[in-house]
Amino acid sequence: MINKIKESILYVDDEKANLDGFKYAFMLDYDIAVAENAKDGLKIMGEKDFKIVISDQKMPETSGIEFLKVVKEKYPDTLRIVLTAYADIENAIEAINKGGIYRYLSKPWDKTDLKLTIDNALEAYNLKKENRDLILRLQITNKELNEKIVEIEENEEELKKQNEEYVALNNELKASEEEYRATNEELIATTQALEENNKELLKAKSRVEESDRLKTEFINNMSHEIRTPMNGILGFSRMLNMHRDSEEKQQYYINIIQSSGNQLMRIIDDILEISRLGTKQVVARNEEVCLNDLLLNLFSVFDIKAKENKTPLYLKKGLSDKESTIFTDKSKLNKILSNLLENALKFTNDGFVEFGYSLQENNIQLYVKDTGIGIAASSQQIIFERFSQEAKELSKIVGGLGLGLSIAKENAELLGGKITIKSEKGKGSTFFITIPYNPVNIEPKISKPDNGKVTNRADKYIILVVEDEEVNYLYLETLFVYVIDLNCTVLHAKNGKEAVDMCKNNAEINFVFMDLKMPVMNGYEASRQIREFRPGLPIVAQTAYSTKEDEEKAKRAGCDDFISKPIDENSIKKVLYRYISQK
Repeated sequence: MINKIKESILYVDDEKANLDGFKYAFMLDYDIAVAENAKDGLKIMGEKDFKIVISDQKMPETSGIEFLKVVKEKYPDTLRIVLTAYADIENAIEAINKGGIYRYLSKPWDKTDLKLTIDNALEAYNLKKENRDLILRLQITNKELNEKIVEIEENEEELKKQNEEYVALNNELKASEEEYRATNEELIATTQALEENNKELLKAKSRVEESDRLKTEFINNMSHEIRTPMNGILGFSRMLNMHRDSEEKQQYYINIIQSSGNQLMRIIDDILEISRLGTKQVVARNEEVCLNDLLLNLFSVFDIKAKENKTPLYLKKGLSDKESTIFTDKSKLNKILSNLLENALKFTNDGFVEFGYSLQENNIQLYVKDTGIGIAASSQQIIFERFSQEAKELSKIVGGLGLGLSIAKENAELLGGKITIKSEKGKGSTFFITIPYNPVNIEPKISKPDNGKVTNRADKYIILVVEDEEVNYLYLETLFVYVIDLNCTVLHAKNGKEAVDMCKNNAEINFVFMDLKMPVMNGYEASRQIREFRPGLPIVAQTAYSTKEDEEKAKRAGCDDFISKPIDENSIKKVLYRYISQK
């Protein structure tokens, strides 16, 4: 069996006990050299190459920071680590600024943590060396390409000279045109061929240069994005293999490995997707799709992530289930919206994310709106291009290959539509996806016979649901429109202030379902204010608080009735029947 070559590490510390303890702890893992002061450390480094130098901060004559500053100047590739009992932020900043420190660790050090830091540093050193070697090879390849280009340019010059000679010969032959017509036509044809060849060579040169640039950028970015999750998978797999940590820590490592694996899978999916789209052979496969169901499924998936980020997520539907059932490619539409929702949640720290759709003439216009970082006007056209600068800048913040919006654009075009953006830097973005409206159900509506449901088809009611939880609003909307089959329009206010403003601005609202516990303004205060200018408007409180005191408090605030959560169909029917029958 071949013994693994140990990596060389130099440890400098003015306390011999610390040097002995370090050598004892790591002598089986690394080839360790030690020195008791900076001068001896520099002397040893002059005699042997080291990938990592670890130094104590507080030493006589020369401090660890000053020593590592000299190491940085003489041996810039060597990674530098500081160990010290003074773990304040000022020392850390000074060490990083002066010595270009890779890590700043506090004493007493933990063997496992220190070994993991050393292993990561060695991996970073080796990766940096591999990258330099790769750059060197790319430079050699680039030099060869440049030589080829020079050769092509020399050939081009030679072809130009030949062309000039042929033109001169053609002028001489004009005097005896009849005699040499055949030769002249042949020369003209040859000249045209040479010019075409010259154009093709120039086009080929341009394509080679552009292809080389794009490949280099993409490979560099892809290498980084793949290595990042791989580092997490490999690193924490090795830590699990040690069997030294508690079950809680091991489960934490497993979660990181799974998360890194999912990240790696998304990167691979993006690469495969953009490759398939690049063949121009992908086609849309239309099927019956209920937009309401599709958007509700997306809401249920992304609402979990939104709650983790403490970002409210809202859904707006523009048609009934029957009207929203259309012919389109469900997979591609789902992929477009998922990508945009993923980005919206990534880039929104304050505010909210909203998505939905409306019918615009013969098109369905879907949208994803956020109050995140926004995109500059100068970049709003190029963000959909592969490897655009804005996409690269965004990928630096949250990772990824910067292909998501390009994939979304090409899938939207496959659906016969387009994707556009309205955004302002620092204020958020709204992405619009416009696709053809090809309804499945185009027959005229037929009135249903009376089946005992609480409904009066002659009257159309406008119901305001005041609810900060989107899931609860969607449940009530579904009860009113699809279960109870009430002829109504359902409006949504997310807090008490919005409810007061909507009731002031819309005199046609004739029913209010008021949640009591909400941000900005609670339901009690909202009900009191609405009562001042709409005394006859029915207001029903709906809340998880169900004591007699809560009910009395709601009625004193101006509520006509009270429903406890969870709300069922029968309780809603009773309330609607009580107040609608009085209308």
